[in-house]
Amino acid sequence: MRTTLLGLSAVLWAGPGLAQTTDTSVTTSTTSTDLTTSDFSIILRREDGSDLSTTDAATYLNQARCQCATPVQVVAQMASASRYKLTGLTATGTSAQLYVGSGCVNLNTAYNPPKPQCQGSELGPLQKLSSLSADGSFSVVTTVAKLFAPVTPAGSCGGTLATTIWLWIDNTGTGYPASGVSGTSAPSLGVQLDGTPPPAPSGVVVEGGNEALMVSWTPVSAADWTDLAGYLVFCMRGDGLQVFNPSFYGSQYMSSQTLTIQNLCPAGAPTTATSSLTSSVAGQTTATEVGAPAVFQNLNPDFLCSNRLSPSQSSTRIGILQNGIAYTVGVAAVDNSGNLSPITSGFVQTPVPTVDFYQAYRNAGGQSPGGYCALAGRNVQLGAISLLAGVGLLALIVVRRRRRARRALSRGLPFLLLLLVATPAQAQAVTHDNDDEPVDQPKAYRTPKEWAIELRFGPYRPDVDSEFSGSTGATPYKAMFGGKRHLMSQVELDWQFFQAFGSLAAGVTVGYYSQSTKAFTADATGKCVPDPTTTSGCRLSGDTTSLRLIPIAALLVYRWDVAAEHLSIPLVPYGKLGLNYTLWQINDGNGNVPDYQGGHGSGGTLGWQAAAGISLLLDFIDPSATRTLDMETGVNHSYVFFEWNRVDATGLGMKNKLHVGDSRWVIGLMFEF
Repeated sequence: MRTTLLGLSAVLWAGPGLAQTTDTSVTTSTTSTDLTTSDFSIILRREDGSDLSTTDAATYLNQARCQCATPVQVVAQMASASRYKLTGLTATGTSAQLYVGSGCVNLNTAYNPPKPQCQGSELGPLQKLSSLSADGSFSVVTTVAKLFAPVTPAGSCGGTLATTIWLWIDNTGTGYPASGVSGTSAPSLGVQLDGTPPPAPSGVVVEGGNEALMVSWTPVSAADWTDLAGYLVFCMRGDGLQVFNPSFYGSQYMSSQTLTIQNLCPAGAPTTATSSLTSSVAGQTTATEVGAPAVFQNLNPDFLCSNRLSPSQSSTRIGILQNGIAYTVGVAAVDNSGNLSPITSGFVQTPVPTVDFYQAYRNAGGQSPGGYCALAGRNVQLGAISLLAGVGLLALIVVRRRRRARRALSRGLPFLLLLLVATPAQAQAVTHDNDDEPVDQPKAYRTPKEWAIELRFGPYRPDVDSEFSGSTGATPYKAMFGGKRHLMSQVELDWQFFQAFGSLAAGVTVGYYSQSTKAFTADATGKCVPDPTTTSGCRLSGDTTSLRLIPIAALLVYRWDVAAEHLSIPLVPYGKLGLNYTLWQINDGNGNVPDYQGGHGSGGTLGWQAAAGISLLLDFIDPSATRTLDMETGVNHSYVFFEWNRVDATGLGMKNKLHVGDSRWVIGLMFEF
């Protein structure tokens, strides 16, 4: 036994990388010193020393950093639990080296010595394992271009692909590693290289507006480019001048991720001369296309004119420009790795003064100065008092009875909508236990009805041009917005305070209408530039202008529901009469309310309105379900209705008011509860 123990001790002492524990009397244990894959990890670090996670690396290893050969550090780190093995690495020639490339998977097995298999892919010189630092690591400073080189054509930095960084370890001094760290068992780190920028957006259109340019494009397909992050718009004033301070758009976007060659390595940026610029005719909606200036080709962030726009966005407005000065615009797509599509074309356009709708109205002789003082005239004091009193009374009633109204709206309307789309059920007969003959079900109890709510929809065209009939004959609204009607949506709430021969109700209605269109190009006098090729006779600009209406009315409503209630005839004719007040607002291309000729493009117009219509009672679709709805929610009846109404919003005799009324038809749904 003694001889056996002495022989084993001698063998262990002679082996490299030995770790042992001895005692004068007892041998306690031995631990393996063979190197394995789990002993090492490989880490990528930025220039500033911060580690790159797998997710970070996927967005860091992009085309621009490859083209600029941005430094990156590769660190081979030995696990702390394995560092005891370093004491046994005393053989001459024990060394390690880092390689990159998917073809290096067999570098430890195909040859002896195996390294020529991956020759040219070394990331740094051989490292003596015996000289590793106390924490068991060594690092190699290389470049992003070096990581791209083995898998892409020299200098192209293109393609989206995967590669692997390998750690080659010779722990025996024989020129090749042990089996535990060779072949596919060698320590490695897989990285993703993204050198493929998205395609450039097509169909770029640049239009001139007032101190602004409207830029639009055809979006890149998000289905084809799943990593699309959005768009960046570049612009240049004249022949090479910056438009905005680089600390504005440039720093806002580039602070989180530096993307361009110009920002990373200005010396490596393209030196193509700036293209000769030709200004487009003032106000044309078609820009002049030119070759991309050098600052666009190298994606110089100092010429950014937008923040990063979302992938779904297809237009933007560049404001704070100068009218009459030519600007060049280019658009680039950007992906999640920071790759930008190339810009090969620029589009030259000139901002121009424009005529918004309020200017067109005033230029045509419109007298409304805007403002909300429609209730101040002596001729309308009675009507104004009635309107305010009616609205106030209804508001008080609504507040006091809000619990029942809320219950009917929250519970009854969803149930009713389901009822309308469901298949009508058959009415069922009931029988007595001791009688085989069916008998009719008695008429069910109805909850008291006190309120009605209407959802109203119909076309609308404010009769602004009626102000000019018989005088100048001008039609500013038709010239700018055209002759078509557009949707107005409304909600009406009625309180049925009298129910005898029909029902009499006091109601309040509120609506919303909005329409926008292209503004006209203005000449030096502020009038529109003539263009006989357009229906309006004026040259269009890239700017928009809009008109928004919010009509509010207090109404007296009479519904003749006697036939529906007592004769089962599901038709209810009705009439309405009341006062209205319409809030209106005009906006220019910047979204501001314009001021022109001493007036302001917003205000209010008082008026009156009347309506006549007929409602179809829907209870006959499923009487049983209707009774159930009534018992559970308090919704007595539901109707569809068709109505003709006349809204006269001209100021009730007051002058200098914007005319915003109309005569039209309305359809909708009504619920009584």
